[in-house]
Amino acid sequence: IMLAIVIISMPCNSQSIQKAKYLKEDLDRYLLINTKYPDEAMISNIQGDVVYSFTVNKIGRLENLALMNYPKELLLNSSRTSMSSLSGEWKPALINDNPVDKKYQIVFRFRIYFDTKPYDYKGQSKKLVEKQKNEKALKALDDGIEDNNYDYELYYLRSKVKTLLGDSEGSKKDEDISNNLKDEIMTIVDVTPMLVRRTVPLGVTKVVVSQQ
Repeated sequence: IMLAIVIISMPCNSQSIQKAKYLKEDLDRYLLINTKYPDEAMISNIQGDVVYSFTVNKIGRLENLALMNYPKELLLNSSRTSMSSLSGEWKPALINDNPVDKKYQIVFRFRIYFDTKPYDYKGQSKKLVEKQKNEKALKALDDGIEDNNYDYELYYLRSKVKTLLGDSEGSKKDEDISNNLKDEIMTIVDVTPMLVRRTVPLGVTKVVVSQQ
């Protein structure tokens, strides 16, 4: 039995590129702790992505902060407060060890989960590929990208699956998207409370936040 093994490597770049870095503290942790899901938005089941763009200039200052996208006004305040509170210096992006101005995006994903945890699209797709169920793996990754179209890893995994299915053009397109997102997205902040339905006396169902 002969097995064909397809290995896809991320394209090599002749330039040495280093991403900008927030120096005051861990950026992901800070934004997650300081961004709360608005109660009114949870009650109304309002979900979506709030996206900001900004530039870290060559001397390590954040500038040109701008709101790029948001689904509802209710989701703006907490993310805006988190972004505006980012004080302190950054290590600028480096190209061949030279500091440069670099534009980035930060994505706040507001999602609500009732009685369940977020679905692991990446893990499930890998298991399906191991079982040679590539069409089902592709479907899982399609669903994952529909839910989170800013995650470069989802596109990269889908490019691998498309190669296995013989779709070289689609694979190359996904690989390019993956590389661009990896370069442009500073971080994705998952603001994802898990809500649990509990039945209290008189048969009334009460929803409580069990995890933030």
